[in-house]
Amino acid sequence: MDIYIKETNYHIGKGVFAARNFKKGELVLRVTGEVLPYQTIYSIQIDWGRHLDPDPPAKYLNHSCEPTTGVRSLPNGWPEFVALRDIQKDEEITFDYAMTEYCHYPRSDPGLEFELTCHCPAPGCRGRLGYYSELSQELKDKYKGFFAAYLIRNGRPPGEVNPNPDGRCSQGEKHER
Repeated sequence: MDIYIKETNYHIGKGVFAARNFKKGELVLRVTGEVLPYQTIYSIQIDWGRHLDPDPPAKYLNHSCEPTTGVRSLPNGWPEFVALRDIQKDEEITFDYAMTEYCHYPRSDPGLEFELTCHCPAPGCRGRLGYYSELSQELKDKYKGFFAAYLIRNGRPPGEVNPNPDGRCSQGEKHER
């Protein structure tokens, strides 16, 4: 196995780590799972109204504001993760959630909400989980070629209003779980 799961060093739970060195551009992980019509704390958005609930180890991929991997979409929209730079053995495998998530869809039940504060240890941490809808043009340029295909193909969901300044969408898809 080229990767393994263990507790992170920054107290957020489990993470995915490199069991060997990876070269920039190398495939690190393909994702499997179940497609859902709603966003969850672990899901990876693959299209408007389609979210992949990933199987382990991808379930434990953490966000970083300075990620080690980027997203490359397969023809069916499912993601695979590719090294953005050389990754050393035992280094955490991360991605910027803004590479797949358009915005945060609020839940009608506050008990189903999840924390949006970023806990990554990156020196350039933005302080909160990012979403494509709020990324600066500078970061969009930096991540060019490593976004979920639906974001590049369409840019905004049909009938979607601009997200609020906090990255939360005020209408559009229903996300209850």
